[in-house]
Amino acid sequence: MTTGTFRHDVSPRSATSAMRRPGADEPALIRGSLFQSLPSFVKAHLGESRWGEFLERVDPVAADAYRNEMDALRWYPFIVISSATDTLVAMSPAGTADATLQRFATHNLDRATNLIFRAIFKIGSPEFMIGKSDQVWKKYYSTGRMAVDSVAKGAASVQLFDFPEITRNYTRVVLYAIEATIIKAGGRTHRCDVTRDIHAGDDFTEFSYAWSL
Repeated sequence: MTTGTFRHDVSPRSATSAMRRPGADEPALIRGSLFQSLPSFVKAHLGESRWGEFLERVDPVAADAYRNEMDALRWYPFIVISSATDTLVAMSPAGTADATLQRFATHNLDRATNLIFRAIFKIGSPEFMIGKSDQVWKKYYSTGRMAVDSVAKGAASVQLFDFPEITRNYTRVVLYAIEATIIKAGGRTHRCDVTRDIHAGDDFTEFSYAWSL
């Protein structure tokens, strides 16, 4: 599997929690069920004692959300998760940041499996699962559009449009979340890359995969 390099990238936006709104100029929101598992991940993978450090380093809007009981169905500002993933990178030992994000994506999928897959579809083949990527995105993000550019036996390309708020680190989380879905469905990945990236000047972000069963 291919991994890339990236830098610590904190979103400059500070937003307050709100209900989902369809306006194009509204801040991006994310449903709570997609990051409820982050406290348990920090404590399990970085150390129980480092949770307090995490809350001190993360954006204040995010810290406030994590200090309160998370609501799986509530909409939260995207900075709650984008700042959290940037903080995970900053707290990771040297050379392990990408691996931390990969582990977080897998951990998150395992914790969210009952909510996501039971609500939308039953686990099928990797091709079937990737084919539902757009449905998952629409259910858990207030803005942006995910499209399956191509999907065939053992290969797929997924594109993300109109989501300028995404950070470099969260781009990696999305990459690994789709990979974790492939693995959950019985696949073994041979390629897992960001092949187009808005942070590199592209008009959209593209995630490409190859796998075998």
